[in-house]
Amino acid sequence: MQKMKSNNRQRIGVAAWRAVALWFIPGMLLASCSLSLAQEPGVGPGLWRISPRIGVGATYSDNIRLAPSSEAEDDLVLQVEPGISINKRGGRLDLRLDYTAQGLFYTNNSDANAINNQLQAFGTGKIFQNNLFLDAYGSITQVPINTRERTDAGTLGAAGGTPASLSFFNNLDLGLPGAAELFNPMGIFNNIALTDNQVTGYRFGASPYWRQNIRNWAEVFLRYRYDTISYDNQDGNEDPQVEQQVNNADSQIHTVEFNLTDGRELSQFKWDLKYFYQQQQRDSQQVINAVNNGDDRRENVIGQLSYQLNKRWSLLAEGGYENNQVADFANNRDGGYWGLGALWEPSRFIRFKALYGPDVNELAFNWNPTTRTSLELSRRNQDVGVDPGTRWRGLLNHRTRYTTWSAAYTDEVTNEQQLLGGGLLAVGPDGQPLPLDEQGQPILFEGPSGLSDQNFRRKRFEAGVTYRRGPTGLSFNAFTEDRQNPDLASNENTHGAGALWTWRFAPRTASFVGAGWEHDDLGENELGEAQQNDYWVSVLGLAQVFSPDAGGLISYRYYKNDTDLAEQQFRENRFNIRFNMKF
Repeated sequence: MQKMKSNNRQRIGVAAWRAVALWFIPGMLLASCSLSLAQEPGVGPGLWRISPRIGVGATYSDNIRLAPSSEAEDDLVLQVEPGISINKRGGRLDLRLDYTAQGLFYTNNSDANAINNQLQAFGTGKIFQNNLFLDAYGSITQVPINTRERTDAGTLGAAGGTPASLSFFNNLDLGLPGAAELFNPMGIFNNIALTDNQVTGYRFGASPYWRQNIRNWAEVFLRYRYDTISYDNQDGNEDPQVEQQVNNADSQIHTVEFNLTDGRELSQFKWDLKYFYQQQQRDSQQVINAVNNGDDRRENVIGQLSYQLNKRWSLLAEGGYENNQVADFANNRDGGYWGLGALWEPSRFIRFKALYGPDVNELAFNWNPTTRTSLELSRRNQDVGVDPGTRWRGLLNHRTRYTTWSAAYTDEVTNEQQLLGGGLLAVGPDGQPLPLDEQGQPILFEGPSGLSDQNFRRKRFEAGVTYRRGPTGLSFNAFTEDRQNPDLASNENTHGAGALWTWRFAPRTASFVGAGWEHDDLGENELGEAQQNDYWVSVLGLAQVFSPDAGGLISYRYYKNDTDLAEQQFRENRFNIRFNMKF
């Protein structure tokens, strides 16, 4: 009884915060808007772009529950999706907000009728001169609950919200006038299958920060961030185990960052001091190898010094201290480290860094021949921190007249809540979050890995190329991800690839054809059975813009899972027709 009361209090608290956040974020943004218009006479309605829209459509599926062939059940789903996009750049406020209320009405399963809220929002407001700023952001998406259950195709390839592989479902560039707003991917390829394996995830945050230049001697940066991540059981699944899994995934994250950087541009002697503190409070009832009710704490301080010998060579020194408590990783090692090294810049395009000490060594390479090309590659071995050892990191971006190339490799200790939060914000050259307009891509949904209150070590590589010339567009992406948890009997590995071809064969008409594959190796289930999924999906369609403010689309999708477990196998054919209008 006491545990039930505790769970009820947690639900009430989460619901209360969710309601506050839904009103606070728009309120803060509107307040910043009013401040902007009041204090800057030159700012007018021309800098705002507000686009209400509505989409209506119907989807027929011959296997709406993604069940084995013998249990397949068809259904016709009617969709009504009003939404709004708000964009504002310049002045005292940068804002992008996109909201859709996805209404789903099932002909044969009327008890499953639902309205899914879908939100992407980021706003930065200048509060006081060029010193005090405030970021507010939020997202609402539908995500899978359990990695071992059936999942709809919209989440494939986007494991943990990271753009990769099959994300062409969320990056449908048809090259038609106005198509980017008319054919909002959030309303075209959403998950409508009745798998009882889906919840709605909410992430809201607010972050005030201060920047200060102290007489050209130092640059000061201080930021505080509060993030809340919560989930509700959208499919109405009453399984106690599933309910506990959803409740355990809720968390709140407090982050403090402090940077003090040398502000003397021409000085041969440079220095930098960074402090980072983060506490993640999780609502889990049972956490392995954790104390303090399962709360995670990460804290570190890093100091760096450099002395420029000449135009090409600089001497380096670095020291730091780690103090962490991360659930599921008992091999944390707290303590200090230091290292000495050098920086070699044979030209203004190339830089090599080497650092060596008793508890740390690092090699790094940067290449920036033009503004269109950048390459970063580093290997760092550190004997203190969370799961100490060797970490590789790589990032490649290259643009030509018709193509865009990208590749990235990350190695980190994280969890599902961190990934959902990190999927909302990109990071700019100064290490600070970017408004969504500058990211060049929308936020993606979480991937097939289900909700969990456990940390894991995540190694992910992804690469992609897009080509657009005239009426033709082509994209290809591939990824591989490995998740390791010291307290789990087996690891999870996922890899896949996807491609999409678009062709605008008339001024207002375009076709698209795409295919993708994802392989999930999930280890053994509770019965000792090895579970591997091979998801295959293909899609083709036709879109037409009738006017600058209206368009229609028809599409066909084939989706299947090949696996040795009979209860997880399925085949589905899906037909969709829709009409979109913006105002």
